[in-house]
Amino acid sequence: MRSLILRMFLATASGAWLLLCAGPAGAQPAQATGCETCHRNEASESLSAPARDFALADVHRDRGFTCVNCHGGDPNATDKAAAKAPATGFRGKPSGQAVIAVCSNCHSDAALMRKYAPRQRVDQAAEYATSVHGQQLAKGDTKVATCVSCHGAHGVRLVSDAQSPVYPLNVATTCTKCHGDAEHMKGYTLNGGPLPTDQGEKYAKSVHHAAMVERSDLSAPTCNDCHGNHGAAPPGVDAIANVCGTCHTVFATKFALSTHAAIFERGCVECHNNHDILEPTDAMVGTDEKALCSTCHSEGDNGHKAAMAMRAGIEKLKAAISHSEEQVAAVENAGIEMGDEALTVREAANHLTVARTELHAFDPAAVQAVLDEGLGLTTKVDEAAAAAQSELSFRRTGLAISLAAILLVVVALQLKIRTLKPHA
Repeated sequence: MRSLILRMFLATASGAWLLLCAGPAGAQPAQATGCETCHRNEASESLSAPARDFALADVHRDRGFTCVNCHGGDPNATDKAAAKAPATGFRGKPSGQAVIAVCSNCHSDAALMRKYAPRQRVDQAAEYATSVHGQQLAKGDTKVATCVSCHGAHGVRLVSDAQSPVYPLNVATTCTKCHGDAEHMKGYTLNGGPLPTDQGEKYAKSVHHAAMVERSDLSAPTCNDCHGNHGAAPPGVDAIANVCGTCHTVFATKFALSTHAAIFERGCVECHNNHDILEPTDAMVGTDEKALCSTCHSEGDNGHKAAMAMRAGIEKLKAAISHSEEQVAAVENAGIEMGDEALTVREAANHLTVARTELHAFDPAAVQAVLDEGLGLTTKVDEAAAAAQSELSFRRTGLAISLAAILLVVVALQLKIRTLKPHA
């Protein structure tokens, strides 16, 4: 829920993130300057494309922002040399730290942003400096991402714009432009080895990606939800459970109280992975080949026994729920109302869900207590269904006897009528 609220906030406030320092509220789109006029006519695509993109759709231009706000220069000069003279403050194409300086010139100005976007944060540049990108840039690494790497330089769109590279559905694609490029990432390391470049491929297989792309759930996590955006950094092993717990609060609380919390070096990732997080199933628990518990536990140890017990209990309740559902359906199809019992079966299914949550505490007793409550509910349903079946059988027997009696009366009447007919 908090993730959804955050996205709603970004959708409404994102316009200010990169544009509201340009001019007063309600400012008219900027008119084409001499910079645009000249660049549009350039034969070089690298010089003409920025002018076209800026004129086509750009949040800065929509607020009256012009080329000189970022690049400096004199837009009224007709001579190139005069337009770019040092006295005009011409900066040309900023790169590296200069990009951060240009963007933060407005976006770190609290007074300016308070005037145009009072709710907007003004610490993006400071946060960026703490990120892996910012730290590498400070060391002179110009390959790392800066503001324009993610938001673009010309044709910058709102976060809420589906065509924006930082729109939730597009974030993974934007990040993998660098992180999925083996050549670009060459030389970067993680834990002593080459930094992987298959994160995008793995994320595409995850339950998070399925929720976002297939079910259009924009609250589902993507790269920046776990790694951050301006302060992007891989979560340390001691922070992974906290990162996952931002959304999966109950699971994180249970895990924190478990015996595994002090043993699992990578927290949640030990069982669920990080980028290729698959939809969890009951098959993950237990001791068979597909179960994860057997990865660490061997036959005979307490963990092995606990895994077997929890899995067996879950399967027992699942079978009981399935049986109860069949019984309720059969009775209802026969015409007897079983609405209350159907609700009870749903409540039993809720207990199954709670038991799966309790698994993260790795306490068989706690899991079994929830399962027993669920089994108690299915038992009541089965008893009610059996009583309804007995009632149904009684009704059918009574109906058969009634029909037989009526038939006998009809036959007797016919015989009597024949005896009363006059003889010819």
